[in-house]
Amino acid sequence: MRPSTKALVAAGSGITVGLAGLALTTLPAGADDDPVLPAIEPEALVASALAAEPQAFSGEAEVSNELGLPALPGTEDLDFESARVFHDGQESARVQVEKPTSEVTFVKNPDEAWAYDSQERTAKHVTWDDADAAAARKHAEAQLADPAQAAAEIIEQLRPTSEITVDGTARVAGRAAYELVLTPKPTEKTLLREVTVAIDEQTRMPLAFDVYANGRSEPVLSLGFVALDLGAQDPALFDFTPPQGTKVETPDVGDAAGHRAGTDGAGKNGAGKDKAAERMAEHGTTTVGDGWDTVVIAEMPTEMPTDMPSDMPSDMPSDMPAGMPEGAFGGGQDLAGTLAQIGQPVSGDFGTGTHVQITVGGAIVTDDGRVAVGAVPQQVLVDALDQQ
Repeated sequence: MRPSTKALVAAGSGITVGLAGLALTTLPAGADDDPVLPAIEPEALVASALAAEPQAFSGEAEVSNELGLPALPGTEDLDFESARVFHDGQESARVQVEKPTSEVTFVKNPDEAWAYDSQERTAKHVTWDDADAAAARKHAEAQLADPAQAAAEIIEQLRPTSEITVDGTARVAGRAAYELVLTPKPTEKTLLREVTVAIDEQTRMPLAFDVYANGRSEPVLSLGFVALDLGAQDPALFDFTPPQGTKVETPDVGDAAGHRAGTDGAGKNGAGKDKAAERMAEHGTTTVGDGWDTVVIAEMPTEMPTDMPSDMPSDMPSDMPAGMPEGAFGGGQDLAGTLAQIGQPVSGDFGTGTHVQITVGGAIVTDDGRVAVGAVPQQVLVDALDQQ
């Protein structure tokens, strides 16, 4: 059964790079029997999924997150419970993200990209020419919560550090799919057990996948299609005009591209070459390690998000102080004071900080204002900080 909490995909996306991009999950197959499909070798299935032609489609995606992390910088636009996704099969896409109090619309076409927040009545608008087209399009694509695109990227990132098998079939969003299973190699230090990816038998389009942790029978993070219709889409979906009165911002994509280019091939583990690592570097975060053991390091906000109380996971540490102030995870309480009550002190070559255990892995918040997160033991987080 799917975990029934409000999704914190901002948190999931923050740890996404820390888990080498594990931000999705297979959705329940439903009442239909598992389909009977021709046998296929694991590597052949992976190769066909990564080489699959883009499809024109409309679909509905849902997400649930049990990781128990606050948002990291640059991931706020991925905090959603459900979304409508549209793709023209070429370069244009539209995602309508349903949030508790608003809808955020992302639109990308060959010439521009928009991100509009109905509650804030603000929009970000990115355009490009031939000189910076590639960088600008990467910037725009980073905003799209498309399970198919994200799943393919994750398979590619985990492939070198995984044992890969095909474990039966399933029905996802009414379509017959193979179940591809990626398991960490013995050399990996991750606390995750496996990722199961549903790959469409006909189109080889990734539909969804499950992220499982050691010692847990249910997925800890999930995102995937619950409805999917293949076919041509109305071209008008991929044009956007902001409503009257909208405050429009124009981010400098060139600066973001320069920051990203400065990370390519850099770092002790070459993490700048990863697509996901590039995306995070755009927002001032870095990665250490690769595959399942990747750790994300970012600047930590000075206050916790104000909407955390309703979103905290049900399995927070049992030794959380009973006298913790009401609203300790919201209302602007100082983050350092909150962490001191629920975490444990930790030190290393990086300095000193606080380690907080989460559902899968942990986070270290340093006294100099950084946070390192990943689905790894505490010592791996310390080692990652020591390398910076």
